[in-house]
Amino acid sequence: MRLDAGLFNQINHGLHNSFFDFIMPLISRAGEGGLIWIVFGLAMFFSGRPVVKRAALLMLAALLVSYLAGEEGLKHLFRRPRPFETLPGVDLLVPPPHSFSFPSGHAANAFASGLVLARKIPALALPALSLAVVMSFSRVYVGVHYPLDVVGGALLGAACALLVLKGEAAVLHVPEKTKPPFMS
Repeated sequence: MRLDAGLFNQINHGLHNSFFDFIMPLISRAGEGGLIWIVFGLAMFFSGRPVVKRAALLMLAALLVSYLAGEEGLKHLFRRPRPFETLPGVDLLVPPPHSFSFPSGHAANAFASGLVLARKIPALALPALSLAVVMSFSRVYVGVHYPLDVVGGALLGAACALLVLKGEAAVLHVPEKTKPPFMS
């Protein structure tokens, strides 16, 4: 945990500059409750193209699964305090959240959504995964998560994306019912 706190301090104290101090809170706020992913998913869904609609629904499903697993499950299991609650002198650049720290919900949501998009619409892989990485990093920069929270959230999001994609594959590849031998 010392390494986690040390890395947090390097990011939260050592990287501050006027540009990041402006942009990182905006990026962080865009991820509140998965908002940016919900807006993007709805815009994709209403685009009209069936392939894009399917990708949007899968992305929103992964987002929901990651939210439930993280915010309603793992955070209450681990009950890890946030850095600003345990470390002195944290540069807190956003209003303090009132939930536990591990895993990062922003990271879980971003990676669940971004990985589904990357798989279903490869042309969106770079922007979606770049946003997921930057959004996750922003949570440490603004002072509300330890780096391990973000890594845990990213892994949770990846697991949720995989679960949803496996679920889609299972539903689409249901084997035909075989006829009983006496009906052949």
